[in-house]
Amino acid sequence: MDIISITFLSKSENIKIARSVVQKFLSQKAVNEQDIFDTELAVNEAIANIIEHTYKFEKDKIIKMTLKWTEPNVLEIYLRDFGPKVDPSKVKPRPLEEIRPGGLGIYIIQKIFDVMEFKDVSCGNLLLLKKEYNI
Repeated sequence: MDIISITFLSKSENIKIARSVVQKFLSQKAVNEQDIFDTELAVNEAIANIIEHTYKFEKDKIIKMTLKWTEPNVLEIYLRDFGPKVDPSKVKPRPLEEIRPGGLGIYIIQKIFDVMEFKDVSCGNLLLLKKEYNI
């Protein structure tokens, strides 16, 4: 097992740092470039959702991202925030036939990850994203 964790403020520009950590972590595991890009994109969407919907673009809130690599070739990403509780039943992708900008983050996350699940925590939210890679 291999674990790395970073904590950062809820500034949009910090998403690039989180993506970079995901990219470096997965490249060390011999994950192919397309899978790395897809994973980065989904993490980007998940963090952007925390910043926009949970923290309402406040730039001084805490986000913690933990990457855990388990055998055989499974990545678990934990995204932790300390904002208002999210109702998981309301976290759904919009219909794809609705032509308008935005609103596809959940669709992208669910398409790329095998598991997208909110874990019960006493305050805030903990999102688990899980994917098995073919290596």
